[in-house]
Amino acid sequence: MIALTARLDGQKLPDSSVIWSAQPADAIAFESGGRARIRSTDPVIVTARTEVGSASVKLEPNAPPTIVFDMAVSGNRDIYLVALDGQDLVRLTNHPGEDLKPTAAKGRVVFVSYRDGNGELYSVSLDGRTEVRITDTRANEGDPALSPDGMRLAYTRTDGGVPKLYTAGPNGENARRLSIGFGYPGSVEASPTWAPGSMQLAFVSTSLGSADLFTLDVAELQFSLLLPDSGSSAEVEPAWSRDGNRVAFASNRTPGGDTEIYVIELPRKRLLRLTMRPGIDAQPAWLSDGRLVYTAWIGGQPQLRWLDPARPDEVHTIHTLPGRPQHPSGIWN
Repeated sequence: MIALTARLDGQKLPDSSVIWSAQPADAIAFESGGRARIRSTDPVIVTARTEVGSASVKLEPNAPPTIVFDMAVSGNRDIYLVALDGQDLVRLTNHPGEDLKPTAAKGRVVFVSYRDGNGELYSVSLDGRTEVRITDTRANEGDPALSPDGMRLAYTRTDGGVPKLYTAGPNGENARRLSIGFGYPGSVEASPTWAPGSMQLAFVSTSLGSADLFTLDVAELQFSLLLPDSGSSAEVEPAWSRDGNRVAFASNRTPGGDTEIYVIELPRKRLLRLTMRPGIDAQPAWLSDGRLVYTAWIGGQPQLRWLDPARPDEVHTIHTLPGRPQHPSGIWN
């Protein structure tokens, strides 16, 4: 979906005064309010006609990025694939057990499933044809994160009833706990996310009493606090950007305790707030082109949205089937 605007001498013309057309005619579907849906990635000429004349522009559309997410439909939560404009929706899993929290890289999706009674990790190919069980333990595995090169898997496993940080090969082999000696036995570790080089992780830990963001050098097992301890507020759900320069996260540090999405710019650690509305905005994830997808709760109903951090006031909804979508994730190619 794109927004179309016609201007005369720098002034925007009312949408009702403009007639839009395209060549080829079927390349774009024009809708009310100056909005249009691109149907092809081939070049297209768009023309605006008014009573004082006409003007044309050539567009060379790019295919919108694709995301994976989980969605509950009729009480059953499964993994889905969709283009950022809401087109080409594909259901990747179809099981009575709950499937959620997908992560995708190099043509495969890893997700958590409760089909076995406890949380286990499974993978499915992006075409939905090949599904494989990755873990088989009595513990609960959760929060999977595939590395950008697809060769490492970070996740959490409940040790003594508390989730702790693990890594393994892409199929669950050579699993090891990373955080031995870090924090204390009862501190929670959650939401790992890989830096582009597949050698660093950001994650959440309650080792200082509240939920804070830490980074970890996987080779050296060196931990660092990403943001100063924020006291009673929580920083959760980190997402490392594809260029390695930013980490997005959700926090209730907002006055009044509203959960919003923030970005910390590295290495200066400059903090930016991206969402401003009343209500919960959370679960951020980066796309390869620098945009962010996230989940917004509107009247108690989750909704997928995206924004460009350079223009955070322009928020776009990703329309899906009627359901409860959550946990969007970009795909590492």
